Amino acid sequence: MGMAPGPKDNKVNGKFRWLPELDQLLIVGAKNGSAAKYEAVNKVLKLVPELTRGDCWRRVRHLRRSSELPALREGHPSQASKKPKRIDSVRQPASRPWTTADDDKLMTWAGYEPVPKIAQRLGRSERAVRFRLGAFGMSAKVTDGWSLRGLQKMLRVSPATLRRFIADGTLRVRDPRVSAESAEAYCEQIRASMEPSAMEKITAALARGDDGYSWERAADLLGITVAQVQTWISTGQLKVVNSFVTDRAFQDFCKQHGHEFNMALIDPAIRQWLVNEYGVLRPAESGNGSVSRAKKHALVIRACKCGRKVAGNAYFRHVKACQAVAPSPRRGPVQDSGRPLRAS
Repeated sequence: MGMAPGPKDNKVNGKFRWLPELDQLLIVGAKNGSAAKYEAVNKVLKLVPELTRGDCWRRVRHLRRSSELPALREGHPSQASKKPKRIDSVRQPASRPWTTADDDKLMTWAGYEPVPKIAQRLGRSERAVRFRLGAFGMSAKVTDGWSLRGLQKMLRVSPATLRRFIADGTLRVRDPRVSAESAEAYCEQIRASMEPSAMEKITAALARGDDGYSWERAADLLGITVAQVQTWISTGQLKVVNSFVTDRAFQDFCKQHGHEFNMALIDPAIRQWLVNEYGVLRPAESGNGSVSRAKKHALVIRACKCGRKVAGNAYFRHVKACQAVAPSPRRGPVQDSGRPLRAS
């Protein structure tokens, strides 16, 4: 078997001609979330070393926005073997046909935005959007995004920093409403200082079974200002319903506040990926290329017995709470001085 043509052998008008096999690798990765997409790009770079990571990310964006995606899906063996089911001739109400512009928008938002929001933007029903995605062999589930723990680990920032970004509206999360559970827990803490009428109002609201409240509604129930609600979200006293960050929200966050990242703390491969994919400024351009003495501990990564790797002083907090690290048994009774007693 001959070698697959490289970029120099496979050029058209000075541009690299992407093989269907490489496109399929990127499509499968993009469909299964950020981690899988990152792995797919690594595989492509191993197969074609002449390509850059930026070339791969641009190709992923091109496939999501172009009409090549459905064509590749139809050409895939697993998809080609499936014959379309025959639908009985039942009279259905006339539906608005999907245009190329509609499909382009759908490919742009699918995997990044939930179906109700896509349906609202396109002026269609949720059922129509789900059916159209199914026709392209794509899932409607939003899997392309990040948990707060994942962002904390990748960007080397503290949970308090991420909560502050959420509280001031800089970092958009899937559902920023104040969770009913955290509001109820807070009310239990301040029950003694609350007016009976205010407590009755909160109890009635909780009895309705809502899973969360808007910041304005939470402020009204707790008898505080919206600014105070934001402060308590930042300090962790109140929690949001769903803190998942979509890839689109993270992209917007990087455009506006990527210069605030301390790039010297971030892993070199991830740092290059943030620069190429999300346009984050390089350390020399952003001015965040040095690490202060107080933050140098974050450069040290230690591995716990449970297998988890933790950066900085957070490792010692993790060890104290980790169940895999059993406390060492004492040898015998201990005096106040800390020395074991001698047997008489």
